Amino acid sequence: MPVARILRETAIGETRWVALDNTGRPVALHLERLSDRETRAHLGDSLDARLRAIQSRQGGGFMELPSGENAFIRLDENHGLTEGQSLRVEVVAEARRDKLSRVQKTGATDAPEHSRDTRWRKSLPDAAFVTVEDVAIGDAEISAAWDEALSESVTLPGGGTLHIQQTKALVAVDLDTSGRNDAGRAAARALRINTEAAQELARQASLRNLGGAIVLDCISPINRESGLKTRDAFLAAFRTLSHRNARALAPSAFGLMEASVAWGASPLADRLLQPDSQPTDETLCLEGLRQLQREARSQPMARMTLALPRRAYDWMAASGLDLTRQLDETFGARLTVLAHDHSKPDIFQT
Repeated sequence: MPVARILRETAIGETRWVALDNTGRPVALHLERLSDRETRAHLGDSLDARLRAIQSRQGGGFMELPSGENAFIRLDENHGLTEGQSLRVEVVAEARRDKLSRVQKTGATDAPEHSRDTRWRKSLPDAAFVTVEDVAIGDAEISAAWDEALSESVTLPGGGTLHIQQTKALVAVDLDTSGRNDAGRAAARALRINTEAAQELARQASLRNLGGAIVLDCISPINRESGLKTRDAFLAAFRTLSHRNARALAPSAFGLMEASVAWGASPLADRLLQPDSQPTDETLCLEGLRQLQREARSQPMARMTLALPRRAYDWMAASGLDLTRQLDETFGARLTVLAHDHSKPDIFQT
């Protein structure tokens, strides 16, 4: 599943990238928002930070980053550091919901050599030199990839469904074979479905930026040989998509394949959704602005109004990003943004 194409959609407020494999399926996503340029640490950033507190029982300490964000650093017993000391650190794992970003000491003294999107491309095997294609706002492949990455369920290529649930402790993945009619003996069917599910799980882990403990509930019957093939299918597929370290065990007697994947970028759901799976105020605002820009480009002479859900409008007003000014500079003074009490953005001509 090597990366064959990379698409980029540039809109006011955020830019989204999608890496596609040679079958046209999305395998990795990258998001850069105007709001988080100075407020969050990104994977691979090299920063000057201050050691705020040493916590020996936790095996490390807490760093204060230039943005004011806190991060955790692992320290050995003979680290020789003192609280209040300044260090040059590199971000090795971004913040997650209820989890701090993680950093490590680095000898680098300069800013990162590459931009964040270039570092993202270099993190994908064989993707560093794939040409980036700029697409129109609202591009169907971009939108479909983002929808898939936020969906709780995905369909397997041969039929059946993976249900993916991210919890605080682990990522639980259930394999549902309803509607699938594979021929052959039960053991051969189970092996075919389990290896396909393991390969799809690898793609979803890459696409969604999932890490930590991941458990796949395989179907029976499974013997030692088929279990090893299922494990190897996951590892081989994941290594074609990511340089992150991954380990996996053959399914247990209960049919559970356990994997451990190193964290890297924040999970997409953590950045885009609230804990109840509803879009954050920022996500809702930027989605509305994206819809407005798409319509404004398709009707270059029309005057239009975007009605945002009130919580999204309030976020935009409080963000300090002056997004309406950017709209005016791009489209002239023919677009208006106001608040309404509905749950979704609405666009109409005025």
